[in-house]
Amino acid sequence: MPKAITQSETSKIAKMIREWPQEDALTWNNICEGSKSILGYTPTRQALSGKPMLKNAYQIKREHLKRELEKFKNIPRPRNMVDAMKKIERLQAENDLLRAELAKMAEIAQRFIHNGSSAGLSPEKLMAPIPKIQRT
Repeated sequence: MPKAITQSETSKIAKMIREWPQEDALTWNNICEGSKSILGYTPTRQALSGKPMLKNAYQIKREHLKRELEKFKNIPRPRNMVDAMKKIERLQAENDLLRAELAKMAEIAQRFIHNGSSAGLSPEKLMAPIPKIQRT
């Protein structure tokens, strides 16, 4: 007969549940299998689900996983793998283009700062907000 599960072991199992990887199914059977490394034996589902700390950790993690799935529910899915690959390729090309534009803008900003400071403008003067034009 297995020994009673201690408070320390219960805390370790609860931590294991809280850190459960999203790609693995969160089931009591999998939790029992995972608990084997902590307890030295595979406990029954009843032994674990009877502990309020473990039951609470399980329910909270389950709700968290459901909320994570809901985030992706409204995202349109590609019809097939070719469409998905085309979309990824298009997004990567767009990302590369935006990175190049950002690098060019950073270079221009650096040039403006250098030229402004070499012309005797202080950093405060360079960073001053653009004055509002008052039209009457």
